[in-house]
Amino acid sequence: MELLKSVRLLSNVLFYRFKYGHPGEVDRHWENYWRHIGKTGQGGEVLWDNEPERASAEDLPRFSPHMDPSLPLLDFGCGNGRQSRYLARHFDRVIATDVSPTAIAKAREETPAELKIDYRVLDALKPDQARAFHDEFGDVNVYMRTVMHVVQKGDRPKFVETLSTLIGKRGTLYQIELSLCALDYFRTLPGNSPSGLPSHVHNVIRTGATSVGFDPKERFTLYPESRFQVLAEGDDVTINTVTLHHGEEGRVPANYLIVRNRNGHGP
Repeated sequence: MELLKSVRLLSNVLFYRFKYGHPGEVDRHWENYWRHIGKTGQGGEVLWDNEPERASAEDLPRFSPHMDPSLPLLDFGCGNGRQSRYLARHFDRVIATDVSPTAIAKAREETPAELKIDYRVLDALKPDQARAFHDEFGDVNVYMRTVMHVVQKGDRPKFVETLSTLIGKRGTLYQIELSLCALDYFRTLPGNSPSGLPSHVHNVIRTGATSVGFDPKERFTLYPESRFQVLAEGDDVTINTVTLHHGEEGRVPANYLIVRNRNGHGP
């Protein structure tokens, strides 16, 4: 039975990869994802679109003491902006970016006019976009929730260069990511999709995106201590999903990291 489940999942992953292209094409995959999302929030189709009290509100006590409050806060990979709207109630200026124009359009539609959030499209694998962003906004603090885990291994050094450019000399990065065992965890949950996974997870797989998780050991190569100062880290946290079809939230194993550029490194 376990073998059949594995074959079923692998065949789905390979089918969608063949259909939609290499998993490194994150701009294409996430635009495809958001174009097919009809409903957000609890009861919606977006796996991680939980209420802020079950998401960014849990992160806030970890990262806020390490950040210069005079800098803008960038919600990096904001999706439809649910966590951005919460963060805007705690920080004077919030900017939110996503690689998908459709996600940014949804975020603008769902954001009340009184919340002054600047939504922008930004592709972290295009360094010129990061430099242009920094030229416009200067150093920022970065809040990044479950983005790195779908960036493929070969693209991660370039991705980190973008983050380094964005935080510059004064900013701080908070990264919280799914652990390597995240997919194994989802496979333990009741499935209701062609891949055998919960449909919310299948919604991601069918775009061609591939999650490879984040191993805390990677920080030694991606964020070497010669370039980055590690302020805090931990691997005993979870990411809470929206309520899944079996009536409960998922609690996905995760880890977090708080870093800044060392010795004034930056643009």
